[in-house]
Amino acid sequence: MLPSTDDTTSSDAIGAQIDSEISSLQAQISTLKSQRKLQAATILSSRHTKATLSPATAQRAHKQENLYRACAGITTFRVQDPDPNAVDGGKVLGIRIDVSSVGKFIKPYYIMLNKPWPGTELLRIHRHTVPASIPLSALAERYLPNGKGSVAMGEESTGGKKQDLRRFVRALRREVVGYHNRTSVIKALRREFKLDEKESRKGKSRERVIADISAADAEAKQVRIEWTDGRIGRVVVDEKGEVKQCVVIGEDGRDGETERRVVAGSMEGIGERLREGMY
Repeated sequence: MLPSTDDTTSSDAIGAQIDSEISSLQAQISTLKSQRKLQAATILSSRHTKATLSPATAQRAHKQENLYRACAGITTFRVQDPDPNAVDGGKVLGIRIDVSSVGKFIKPYYIMLNKPWPGTELLRIHRHTVPASIPLSALAERYLPNGKGSVAMGEESTGGKKQDLRRFVRALRREVVGYHNRTSVIKALRREFKLDEKESRKGKSRERVIADISAADAEAKQVRIEWTDGRIGRVVVDEKGEVKQCVVIGEDGRDGETERRVVAGSMEGIGERLREGMY
């Protein structure tokens, strides 16, 4: 039985519609491909792309600078003094010292240097944020002399004291690092013996033996240890944290055994060596 004329006409209409939709889709595909080629050719120069990449570039530069500071420890920069009457046209050399303590970087220290007298290359400390516990003046007098006969870096020495900025900065950072290492050890000793905890939080299984541990001087090169039985000790450490001397005095005089335990090692192991003698 042959299909009717109406069925044939309906099939032709559906086929024509499908062919039209396919042609339309192919035209859209061609248009989109052309737009893709155009966008690929102009994407880097478009305004929206530049607006997106600009913060990313600044952020990458910021991360690179932070990484450099973290690895270098010492960085320099230039500062312009806004005072119109400033010496040397307001030119200031800035030095930034980064130090990490207990696994994180602390607030950096800054030293500003300038040339206080015209016609000379001698440097002098203009401003700084170094705490009083660091012997900055002694280091400046040793490595950055400004007295009569002093010679600036790069000039030929005529017998006077010559400035050495590199050695000054290295010595200063060494002092800063040593200071923070010593204070960190003192804090760790206080935590080890639970000196900063309230009485209610202390365990009752062991009687408290150490009454206090603290720095005995501004540079934290001397540590004071106080026992609950009345003994008092004074520990002297060097820049590297090594124990050099120790004196422990009680009601019966000096405690030689405890002194020998404290001296036999570095500052970090004082707590462990004290515990060996206690328990």
